[in-house]
Amino acid sequence: MSATKSLSLVRTIVERDGKGVLELKVSEVPLPQEADLKDDEVLIAVEAAPINPSDLGPLLAPSHAAIGRFDGAVTDASAEGRRVTSLPLPDSTFRALRGTKAMGRANRVGNEGAGRVVGAGRGSVAQSLKGKLVAAVGMGGSYRQHAVAKASQCLEHLEGTSAEEAASSFVNPLTALSMVRTMRAEGHTALVHTAAASQLGQMLVRICLADGIPLVNVVRRPEQVALLKALGAELVVDRSATSYESDLIHALEASGATMAFDATGGGTLAFDIIKAMETVATRKGASMSGYGSTTFKKLYIYGGLNAAEPVILRPQAGMGGFSWSVAGFLWDPSQVTHEEKQRVAREIKTTFATSYSRRLSLEQMLDLPTMKAY
Repeated sequence: MSATKSLSLVRTIVERDGKGVLELKVSEVPLPQEADLKDDEVLIAVEAAPINPSDLGPLLAPSHAAIGRFDGAVTDASAEGRRVTSLPLPDSTFRALRGTKAMGRANRVGNEGAGRVVGAGRGSVAQSLKGKLVAAVGMGGSYRQHAVAKASQCLEHLEGTSAEEAASSFVNPLTALSMVRTMRAEGHTALVHTAAASQLGQMLVRICLADGIPLVNVVRRPEQVALLKALGAELVVDRSATSYESDLIHALEASGATMAFDATGGGTLAFDIIKAMETVATRKGASMSGYGSTTFKKLYIYGGLNAAEPVILRPQAGMGGFSWSVAGFLWDPSQVTHEEKQRVAREIKTTFATSYSRRLSLEQMLDLPTMKAY
């Protein structure tokens, strides 16, 4: 490969034989040059980038693979001998996209990654990062060998941290920290978190233990209870247990939680949580209206692990009248504080440590059995 070229995973929607196909391939792209960087930009030699749940939609949608269906998917080799994976689109989706600018447009994906800064713009902040190991977002795709990012969207790591350790510095750590920041800003004192055995969930357990915040963890299996208990979690509720409903009420009573963050985004879990919060409020003698307690209950949906089902709420079936709110939640990079970035850098091997199931090259990401696994 030429010294002026770099490799990048590229996704493009194309038409083949009258059908829509999402094409994923590793392509040579021009290597950004330091002389072309803006004052506040850096050039990063990317060494590691995670595949988070939040990456799967941008990577696989709108193909059937985005919902776990790989019927008709094929892998071939390009003229350069590199792997090309083609994922069929639903016919209705293709008809809607046909003739639009989405067809044939190459996109790069990957929310975050880490590597050494090998080039910098003339600004003082950018220059201060030259040669440093940084994690970054806003790179226009992290599944590539080289990427350009604004210096303000980088998180400098301490010596002794590896790129693999630093790769997951933004999406999970800063989402967890922003949950705590939101809880405090909105006047709540404790949290409920669903799908709590996830990487983010484990980070939240450690944060809440360190910061003295009561946390109710909701999981699906007994082994996930054991995992979180081993981390020090005190309140873990297993949805598969016959005592699930009473366990949830007990945990909410013990914690006083009136704010929840739900990663499932479907089914009745949001209803279960708000209803249990209302039960606890009435037991504790909260002031009442004609519809239920006046205790305000807030639930944020920030994921779609159960997105195949609609979110089911029953306002007249024990949720406490209308003294509750359900909203969407995403961490906002513009709200991240310097102190939060410093904490992530300091605690990347402990509080914010991430484990990975396996290591993949860019081309290995396009292997169909591997794609089905992640």
